[in-house]
Amino acid sequence: MKTLLVLVYPGVALGHLTGMAEVFRFANQLAQYLDPLNQQPRYQVQFYHLSGASSYQADGLQIACIEQPPAQIDALLIPGNYAHQAPELEQVMTLFHAHKDWFIDLQQQGTLLAAGCNGSFALAATGLLDGGDATTCWFLAEYFQQLFPQVCLKAEVSVSRSGNCLTAGATTAYLQLCLQLITEFDGVRFSSQLAKVLLVEPALHSQAPFLSVQQLVSHQDERIAAVQSYLRKHLAEPLDLQQLAQRFAMSGRTLIRRFKSATGDTPMAWLQKLRIDKAKNLLETTMMPLEQLTQQVGYEDVSSFRKLFQQYTQMTPKAYRNHFFQ
Repeated sequence: MKTLLVLVYPGVALGHLTGMAEVFRFANQLAQYLDPLNQQPRYQVQFYHLSGASSYQADGLQIACIEQPPAQIDALLIPGNYAHQAPELEQVMTLFHAHKDWFIDLQQQGTLLAAGCNGSFALAATGLLDGGDATTCWFLAEYFQQLFPQVCLKAEVSVSRSGNCLTAGATTAYLQLCLQLITEFDGVRFSSQLAKVLLVEPALHSQAPFLSVQQLVSHQDERIAAVQSYLRKHLAEPLDLQQLAQRFAMSGRTLIRRFKSATGDTPMAWLQKLRIDKAKNLLETTMMPLEQLTQQVGYEDVSSFRKLFQQYTQMTPKAYRNHFFQ
């Protein structure tokens, strides 16, 4: 039997908290259905409050928590939280940083540390993601990169593993995270069967179709924000980097340096993402022919645009429209 601890802390997202536990409860039920003679649960799931409190109450829901963590923990799960602005996220990060020694000890003991959604900020605050790959909720990716440049952010993937640390993308990606843990413990066949029960696509390993340059937490460089505003208004026009830099009283080198520091991208890379965003919106809301759409977002060659769109979203324009057309 595997011992799993779901971590409770102030502001934790209740749906993630209980949802993680439910996935493993369903796993226990499925295992008993497949092997009726073995009634031993595969997973023991307990809630543990980071402060050691015996319970946690929020929005009418009360969660009983164990007051001491078990000596042996196979996996520690960090649910996401309701913090989506810088001050609230900083409080969460400060809390987890204060307990970093405990997380380091768990990691050294071989415990898998798994964080869902913006719980990745909490795990990153312990330093255990430094030098490795990670993902996070796509709408906070830019802010994550600013805070943790030493982490190799793979925002396009829904689940990432680096050593003993696993991270998941936005919101319901915690389901994929739990399935990945079950794959680690009980193999692909069992996790695939459970995915069917949960109606979760086990093959969906990408946030790419949902990525956007629109971020909930913006950077603080007002000059670069003005450059971004200009690019939004002129997204279909050819980009002349030197002219753009002169318009905002900077050298080309300074523009690139400050733009990348603020956004994680060069101006050209960010403009391409902006154009892809616009194309996605047109595919979602219109039946505009691809030739016309391509020109509206600043590209002349349909074939090149199709390849670029697939590179960014991991879907063809046709497949994207079929999936997301409103």
